[in-house]
Amino acid sequence: MELTRPGCIPHISGVMKQILFSFLLVGFLFQCSSSPKRLDNADDYISDSGGLTSQELVKAADKLAGQIGEYFKENPHEEGVFVAHFPTRNDTSEQIQTELFDNAFVSKLIKSKIYTVRTKTREQSLNEIQFSLSGLTSNRLSIGKLKSPNFFVRCDINENMFTSDGEKIVEQSINIELVEVETTIAVWSEKVSYRKLAVRGNKGVSW
Repeated sequence: MELTRPGCIPHISGVMKQILFSFLLVGFLFQCSSSPKRLDNADDYISDSGGLTSQELVKAADKLAGQIGEYFKENPHEEGVFVAHFPTRNDTSEQIQTELFDNAFVSKLIKSKIYTVRTKTREQSLNEIQFSLSGLTSNRLSIGKLKSPNFFVRCDINENMFTSDGEKIVEQSINIELVEVETTIAVWSEKVSYRKLAVRGNKGVSW
């Protein structure tokens, strides 16, 4: 009978509104905390592990390919520059997306008018040319237009762990070498290194 007194219904309605508002607020906060946040790709992030980030790989590729472009500006070749680029080898203890480096490296070379010869797809190209010469296609391809590389590029990523003033440090280096095909002489080489400091925790030093 107390609930039917004048003034009780508005009081209960106010309590229900507060409860409903609390549920909505909790749901909103949970959604905001659980949903992913968009991050700016322009920011230079550092990996929590010893691995190289995509920004570090792309920056290194841009720098090294740019230096190769400068080398050929100073040492031009009338026949053009055609480079066989082998996939980058990862010799570190970390999982590194070497494809990111390779793609950025080749893209930068193209901008310098240095073209990558895909030697691994040469057999497929020869099969297509042979098929076109059979007369079963409308266009005839010429085998004499195949390009052979006059330079090789080899790249690897290695690491070196050491301590300095009691701190554990890992140094990862991207090493690259440009080799002339005819002479097998390494005409240019360079590296880009990144050093990272390990994190100290309750269980000792780790990443």
